[in-house]
Amino acid sequence: RSSSQALANMEHGDTVKAWLVQVLEGIVQHPEEIFVTYSEDDMGVLYVVRVHASDRGKVIGKQGNHANALRTLLRCVGMRYNFRASLKIEVPDRDFNLAPTDRGE
Repeated sequence: RSSSQALANMEHGDTVKAWLVQVLEGIVQHPEEIFVTYSEDDMGVLYVVRVHASDRGKVIGKQGNHANALRTLLRCVGMRYNFRASLKIEVPDRDFNLAPTDRGE
């Protein structure tokens, strides 16, 4: 991949990022907590999405249908700008705050 091609990908990266944020704003309840980053590697441009914990299910959808649709659309938009785009939805480890058990002490 030439450096000029990489530069072109990153220039279009902001355009695609803005489009992705706009699409996500129509799905989530907390649009102020949409965070999208992107980086380029040998495989193309990877977009990483992080949303409010209560919105993750809406972004992923039943059986991943929303996530798959977003990935398909993102690939199409990337093709328009001549680069391969992929999507990762960041799901941080859940913090299970379990109540302490009664040990009879």
